[in-house]
Amino acid sequence: MLIQPSFGNPQARKNYSKTLAQPFPFGNGALRRALTAAEYEQLLTEHPEGSARFWATPRNQDKIMSRLKHGDVVLFTGQNHVKAIGEVGVSFRNPDTGNAMWPPQPTHGPYLNVYSLISFQETEIPYTDLRKLTDSPDSKGGDNYMGARLYDNDRAARILDGLLIETATEYAATVELAAAEISDTPVWDQGAVVGPEAHHTDSAAGTSPARTFVADRAEARLVVDYKDFLRASGDRRSQQRLKSVVGFSDLYLLPDTSGAGAAEIVEAKSSASHAKVREALAQLLDYVIHANAEIDALTALFEGAPSARDIHWLGNYGIGCVFRDGQCGFMNIAPPESRVAAMKEVWQPAGSVGVL
Repeated sequence: MLIQPSFGNPQARKNYSKTLAQPFPFGNGALRRALTAAEYEQLLTEHPEGSARFWATPRNQDKIMSRLKHGDVVLFTGQNHVKAIGEVGVSFRNPDTGNAMWPPQPTHGPYLNVYSLISFQETEIPYTDLRKLTDSPDSKGGDNYMGARLYDNDRAARILDGLLIETATEYAATVELAAAEISDTPVWDQGAVVGPEAHHTDSAAGTSPARTFVADRAEARLVVDYKDFLRASGDRRSQQRLKSVVGFSDLYLLPDTSGAGAAEIVEAKSSASHAKVREALAQLLDYVIHANAEIDALTALFEGAPSARDIHWLGNYGIGCVFRDGQCGFMNIAPPESRVAAMKEVWQPAGSVGVL
C-alpha cells in the first residue's frame, strides 16, 4: 500500500486536476509519442478505452516505486486529508511520459515513475484517522505524510484494517477463485478467509470490477472499536473478513488456534434506523450462505440501540444485536437459542458449507 502526497501545493493540485480528477487520454498527442510500444500495449490492455488516471514520482522515489505492483492500494494525501483512494494498474519508468503530462519537479526533475489507476474514488479522510493506523507505539505523532512511502505485509494490513476497502482487484480475484472451485453440481459459491481490511470514508458507493468501494467511515470506526472491545474482553477468536462474490463482510470471527469460540459473521451499520436494520439482515443472510465454514452466529452491529421491535425482528431470524452501551463498551442482545437452531438450516442449506 502506497501513501502518495498529491495535493499539498498549488502545482500538485494542478497535476491532480489534470490527470487524477479525470482520465487523461494516452492514445494520441504528446503522451502517445512518449510511450514505448510495450508501455502503450500494456496501457491499452488495462485501459481499452484509451484513457486512464495517472500519477508519478521523480527520481528520488526510484527505490520505492520499483516495488510498486499491479493492484496495490494508493492513498492520495494532501491538506490534512486522504483525498482519494485508488489501485495501481500499469507502472513504468519513462521521463518523457512524465514530461508529456506534468512540468518537472523543481528539485528532482521529471516525474519519471509513472503509474495508472484501474480504480479511483475521492474521499475526505482526516490525518487524525490515518495516524491511528500508521503511528508506531513510540511515535511522537503529528505525521503529515510529506513523502511517498510504501507499506507491505503486517504494516500494510494494519493500515488497511482501519480503512474497510473493497478493491476491484480483490473482487475480481475472489470471483475467479469462486469460478475455479465450482463443481459439476454447485449449490453456492464459497467465499475465502482473508485478513481484515477496513477503512474510513464519508459515504458508500457500490462495488464493481471497475472501481474501489469505500465504506462509510462511521461504520469502519464502529468495527475497529468493536474489535478492540472484543480483544479487551478476552475474546481470542481470529478477526478476519469473509470475501465472496456477493461482497466482503465487515468482520468474520473464527475459533482460535485451540478451536475455542464460535464462528460468527458481523455486519456493521452506523445508524439503527429500520432501513439500516433491514440492510444488515439482508447482508448477513447473503454472506452466510457463501461462507466456507459452518457459522454459529450472525450479528448486526449498530452505533446505537435499534427499536425493541427491530431487535425482536432480528432475533426471529436467529440474528443477534450489538450496539454501543454509552460507556465505551457494547451491549450484546443474543437471539433466542430456539430461533438460532431453527434458522441454521435456512442460513446454510445442506451441502452449502465448504471445508476450511
